[in-house]
Amino acid sequence: MKNMLSVRKILGLTLVLAMFTGLLSGCGETGKDKNTFTFATWAAGTELEEFQAIIDKVNAEANGEYKIEVLSIPSDYYVKISTKIAAKNCPDFFWMTQELISKYAQMGALADISQQFQNSQVLTPDLYYEGVIASAMYNGSYWGLPWIANPLIVYYNKDMFEELGVAMPEPEDDWTWEEFLDVCRAFSGKQYNGNTVYGTVVDGWPNIETFIWAGGGDIIAADGQTILLGDEAAQKGMGYLHTIVKENLSPRYAEVASLGDNNVWFEKQRVAMYFGGMQDNFETKVAAMNAEEQFEIGYAPMPMCDDGGAWSFDWTASTVMAKSLEGNELAYRALEAVTQAFFEWKIAPPVKGSLDNIVEINPRKEGAMDTIAYTMEYARSANYIPEWSDINDKLWYNLYVSLLNDADFDYKGKMNEIQQYSEELVSKRK
Repeated sequence: MKNMLSVRKILGLTLVLAMFTGLLSGCGETGKDKNTFTFATWAAGTELEEFQAIIDKVNAEANGEYKIEVLSIPSDYYVKISTKIAAKNCPDFFWMTQELISKYAQMGALADISQQFQNSQVLTPDLYYEGVIASAMYNGSYWGLPWIANPLIVYYNKDMFEELGVAMPEPEDDWTWEEFLDVCRAFSGKQYNGNTVYGTVVDGWPNIETFIWAGGGDIIAADGQTILLGDEAAQKGMGYLHTIVKENLSPRYAEVASLGDNNVWFEKQRVAMYFGGMQDNFETKVAAMNAEEQFEIGYAPMPMCDDGGAWSFDWTASTVMAKSLEGNELAYRALEAVTQAFFEWKIAPPVKGSLDNIVEINPRKEGAMDTIAYTMEYARSANYIPEWSDINDKLWYNLYVSLLNDADFDYKGKMNEIQQYSEELVSKRK
């Protein structure tokens, strides 16, 4: 989950678009047949082979009505996409994560698909989970078709819980953050398999939205303009992260990398609980371990936020369409067909009534299905706006990392500073 094209890797890359805003009209690849569409993806290796197989199947079922060609961009994806857009040579379809849709829409790079989407006889907004479809919206319009949802759940080590005598959370538990912290405290300083263990691991993951939501607050309001970082609820949420750092409920930030990525702490049974996406493949990894290293995985929802609202962060991505194809019915049919094909490929399909697909895609996820079904109902995207990359830059470097490195850091004061900075950014919006 953490490695999925993190938005921190693309901070500032939309500047390429900003430099060429005036050149965007007419953007689209030239020299192709009108029924041939190029689809850009960040997929590589085995994933690209699977992607190509899906495209081949969609092309075959199209019976010559249209053809989709694959363009793999496995590195510097958004830099290259932005460069192509600026050069009026953008792909017809391309993947885009939720954080950037509003930015590219504002720049005029994407087709507004609202009318076709709402009038479709195949795939309509009401078929999606509410928290997922919101990720493809900006200014009341739809700019892409989500093809994947990957909300956070809590993975935990049942064997460790049992041996150390800690009560386990339930698959559909409505536990609070205070209860989660109490469970972490129950593991503090305990020994398991000859190692000192922790309740969980936090090193910049889960993302900062998770903690700010925890107190019932938010970063940006649903109106796309009001900044909420200075609110008491937002700062209370960051207080939960502060407690984790202050009470050493997670290994120290500087210590996490000693084992590799943070997920390794869970795999090596050094932490009891891990915040992961439902797509994470711990089940496969554990099954491949030597018998003496294996452990039983348990599943629970994310702790609910203080206001009882939707609280599991949902990583989503959409397939978007070049502005030059806005209103093109053939292109939209191709977009719709390939999106539906993706629902049988990745966990989790973002549409209601598709949960059976998860076990078909990965049978090892069967034990997680109660938690997955429960979580899909209340998982959501954040309220991302065109200024998000700049705001997130401050949240990451000036707030999150600073707090992880210093338990006495004045996180409330810094949130107030970023509040003012963000308000000034939004006020400059044209």
